[in-house]
Amino acid sequence: MEEDIKKRDILMIFTFGSLALSLVSTITCMIYVLLNRASLVNRVVSIIGVILLVAFAIMLVITGFYIENKKAKIGIAIASWILAIFSIVQIFTGVNNKTDVVLDFTDYDIKDVVSWANERNIDIIQEYAYSDKIEEYHVIKQDVEEGTPVKDIDEITVTVSNGVDPTKKTDVTDMVGWKLDDVIKFIDDNHLTNVTINFEFSSTVEKDIIISQDVIKEIKRNEPVTLVSSLGKESDLKDVTLDNLVGLDEFHALIYLKRNCLKYKLVYNYSEDKDGIVLKQSIRKWTVLSPKKHDEIVLTISKKNLVTVPELKNMTQSEINEWATNNRIKIDFIQDYDDVIKMGKVISASHSEGSEIEPGTLINVIISKGQIKMPEFTDLNTFRTWADENDVTYTVEYQYSDTVSAGKLISSSHSKGQTIKNSDTVSLIISSGGNTEIPNLIGLSKSEAKNRCESVNLVCDFTGNGNKVTKQSMLSGSTVPSGTSITVTLGD
Repeated sequence: MEEDIKKRDILMIFTFGSLALSLVSTITCMIYVLLNRASLVNRVVSIIGVILLVAFAIMLVITGFYIENKKAKIGIAIASWILAIFSIVQIFTGVNNKTDVVLDFTDYDIKDVVSWANERNIDIIQEYAYSDKIEEYHVIKQDVEEGTPVKDIDEITVTVSNGVDPTKKTDVTDMVGWKLDDVIKFIDDNHLTNVTINFEFSSTVEKDIIISQDVIKEIKRNEPVTLVSSLGKESDLKDVTLDNLVGLDEFHALIYLKRNCLKYKLVYNYSEDKDGIVLKQSIRKWTVLSPKKHDEIVLTISKKNLVTVPELKNMTQSEINEWATNNRIKIDFIQDYDDVIKMGKVISASHSEGSEIEPGTLINVIISKGQIKMPEFTDLNTFRTWADENDVTYTVEYQYSDTVSAGKLISSSHSKGQTIKNSDTVSLIISSGGNTEIPNLIGLSKSEAKNRCESVNLVCDFTGNGNKVTKQSMLSGSTVPSGTSITVTLGD
């Protein structure tokens, strides 16, 4: 009897241990899938599959609690082990075979994108555009799709937000009579960047109501707008429990102080934080202040640190990108040929070593594409298109040729495959066609004269209504360039 109980207990421990293992392993597998940065489609398919696994494991656990049959319990335990082994294999297979793929960088800070790319030896090309939705220095879009294997690419172009467009136009409505908080919301929603709100006492207009406004029309966001808000009656001023102003921008902090008739002073300190943010306040929050009878509140406002430009010529493109993004400097890489600077190295930059610049400054960096070689071509238009695209200086001279047709190349100062140096000018000699002799057309019929002209590469322009040539505009025996037009008069 005791031996049967012991066997039953062992079977129960084995069964419930197996069920617990299967449940834990399937849940772990689900967590792994949820955290896996695969493409969206693959992730959705995997999530559906692993949810079914977890559901099956839960069903086994529930069934195990209610089944008393010994053989059934053993079957459930075996099924649990199979499920657990399958889940563990899926996790280890995913870890070992995980493909590194491009992420969806939308709304990522460009710092994080550049750091990710540098770890994988991928060049990040940054383009900039204004955006009302994406925060400044965050990615708006990319040219490589999410889920693309990293091994298949060596460059990604991302469009980075320049913040809101300060020159975009918006309609400033008549806000006289509005509540101050509604005006502030209008300013924020429309990204107006040059608004001044003054405050004055009024015996007729209640507190925090707009009294006057100087601009009511369509303007650019950075154009000045001035409003006046009422402080109410001076006799109605009340004590104020000071809020925490740290973290507010200067505009909103000043509105708070002015609307509560509080005395203040602003000081500016260089900081790594965003420009124009309150770093600290001299009087602690929750302090009760009496308007005009309190100590001056000193607000410390962040000011951008100046950035010292390093010697960019000694840095790689990825190093420049990392330095620029860490210091909030905008970089525009321009590709150009150079007969001295090796491919991928910096030719020049718009700001020299040691220059001190503000964050947000754009630096143009010219990267070498290596030496440019003379291509093979036969006609001038093909060469001009190529030369204009690659900023190659050239001159063109025309010469007559009996062997080279008009518009084709006779000779060039640079042969095919020859390096064109930075200071070189490519000289071309283009054929104007050969010379030909004017025939005697007098007395010929119109058709005979036309055939004769074509045989010597001339163009006959006929005039008159006769059957025979009575006159020609050029003397027979004269030498002219091929393709010349000659006027032929017909008469009787």
